[in-house]
Amino acid sequence: MGENNKTVDILVMRAAAEVRKAAALDKKRAAELSGVADYLESIVYETELGYGEPLFPDPAPADVFPNDEIKQMMKPFKVRLTR
Repeated sequence: MGENNKTVDILVMRAAAEVRKAAALDKKRAAELSGVADYLESIVYETELGYGEPLFPDPAPADVFPNDEIKQMMKPFKVRLTR
């Protein structure tokens, strides 16, 4: 299991290096490509450093908007669409 993760980490780091090369060649999209490379590297480093559970976990979708609130938000749109 550990060796498989090492292989994945190496492949992700190679992909990040290739994206950085592309960023150097494409000046228009350099910022976007650098961001993608940073994200890929952060995946490896986060696993490597073992941050564990996130400090601020994403709320469950049901917690964000209760069903009643969603129905109230949709009601004006239904009225506009039927007229």
